[in-house]
Amino acid sequence: MTTLSPIAPSSRLELVDALRGFAIFGILMVNLHAMFIPAVEYIMMPDFGKGIANELSSHIVTVLFGGKFMTLFSLLFGFGFFNFLYKGGELSPEKVRTFLKRIFWLLMIGILHVTFLWPGDILIYYALFGFVLILFRKSSIRKISIWMVVFFLIPITVAGILSAMPALLASNPEALSAMEESNRQQTAQTTALIQSAYEAYSSGSYTQIINMNWQNWSALLPGSLIVYCLGMAMFLLGLIFARKQLFHNYRDHLPLFRKILWIALPIAIPLNLALPFIAKQTEPFVMNGWFFLVALFMTMGGVALMLSNVSVFILLYANGKINKIASMLVPVGRMALTNYLMHSLIALFIAAPFGLGFYGKVQLWQSLLLTIAIFVFQIFFSRWWLSKFSFGPVEWLWRSLTYGKMQGFK
Repeated sequence: MTTLSPIAPSSRLELVDALRGFAIFGILMVNLHAMFIPAVEYIMMPDFGKGIANELSSHIVTVLFGGKFMTLFSLLFGFGFFNFLYKGGELSPEKVRTFLKRIFWLLMIGILHVTFLWPGDILIYYALFGFVLILFRKSSIRKISIWMVVFFLIPITVAGILSAMPALLASNPEALSAMEESNRQQTAQTTALIQSAYEAYSSGSYTQIINMNWQNWSALLPGSLIVYCLGMAMFLLGLIFARKQLFHNYRDHLPLFRKILWIALPIAIPLNLALPFIAKQTEPFVMNGWFFLVALFMTMGGVALMLSNVSVFILLYANGKINKIASMLVPVGRMALTNYLMHSLIALFIAAPFGLGFYGKVQLWQSLLLTIAIFVFQIFFSRWWLSKFSFGPVEWLWRSLTYGKMQGFK
């Protein structure tokens, strides 16, 4: 391990750190309200309240943020995977072993996150699919592209099959009735879990909260594994970005980013604008054409808008038009893991009965305002912290565990 060490701060790409900070903001915009209500309710049976402010906030989150920043964060994860394996030269067995250790410890951090803070964690899935990503370390771009499309299509295909089931079973009344009964039971079980979650999170002990975290996580597991296939597709896209040096030599690729923008934006705008209205037509656990359209529009529209955002960001960054914004985002991006976990810690303090006790009492529009306040705090906190230390605290711990020795901190 003495031959391997983390990338020095001076060697980091500011553009990538700025994009990572941008992604952290978008993830917080989506996640924060889910920390004030049961995760299963937020995902399976969402009800964001009445009133113009909540309605507008719901549209903002759905159109501009939902599915757009998890994909960006995933792309950057795939990009970082390549840089980790190939930094300082060619791929070696030692680097592969170190990466596997890195992913193992990310999995442990994710498990601790679910246990003690919040069941909506992404780190466990990043780690699990990270073990799959290592299989592509020597693959050609053609092979990576093919598998990227395969993983991209999995959520859409599964949604299509589920949506077609009622029609396929129409000729078999008994099977159709059994499916409908299963949906009713699942609705009842989810409703009961939501009620138990409100009780545990608003007035239960910390032990009850921990138990409820895992109940929520388990309830979301089957759907999450399918949804995070899209994350795996973005891992592979990030790997392609790294292989082609699109971020390293971004100025040489500005024509490509302009082309991506003009292709992706016309797809992103109509799909995302239509999404809130289509989502209103769906019912919990009812698999029909509306359910399929939501999955299709979220997947395609999310990736298209993410690519549009990245392209616009890079074009403006290259022209020096967002220098101040980028400089504020860079420290947040360098401490992305710390800041991501900090979201859950802050929300736990606000919501838990042993904190401020606001669980279930924060409306969606208030969550959006709180998101801005938390992120502004993280901008200043991250800049202050990195003026004194080389890494964020969790990043330092993760690197120390990965390399098997204490890393320089100050």
